[in-house]
Parts: sequence; structure tokens; C-alpha cells
Amino acid sequence: MGNSPEAALGIALLTSLVHQDREAFLIVASELEGGNAQAVAILARLGEAMVGMIAELLQTSEEEALTRIAASLVLDTE
Repeated sequence: MGNSPEAALGIALLTSLVHQDREAFLIVASELEGGNAQAVAILARLGEAMVGMIAELLQTSEEEALTRIAASLVLDTE
């Protein structure tokens, strides 16, 4: 994604989700031609990039990184 406008929108969308700010999410999504569908696509692409970065940091495969992320999320919700 690099320094693309999509990357900036992805960070804005992700930030609104982390802060549980539905209004901010909807404002950013309303700026997108595809609305919520495009927002979901951008977040998916951003998530894919983040899994890749985590895999690189852990020096493991993307599948292993995704497994560790999922396990961490499960443990965090218990």
C-alpha cells in the first residue's frame, strides 16, 4: 500500500475502529466512492499488509503469524 491515499484512509478507518468511534468511521467511509464496501476492502488490504509485517518481524510465515495473531486475540478476550 505504501504512501498511497488508500493507506492513509486505511489508517484513518483502523484508528476509528480502535477508538470505537462509529461516527468517525462513517465520515471516512462516506468520503469513499464505494462507501462501506470500499472501507472494508481497504481494511482487509491493510490487515494483510500488517500480517506480512508481523511475519517478517517474527521471521516466520504469514500463516504462522496469522495463527499467533488469532491466538492472541482469543486470549485477550477471555
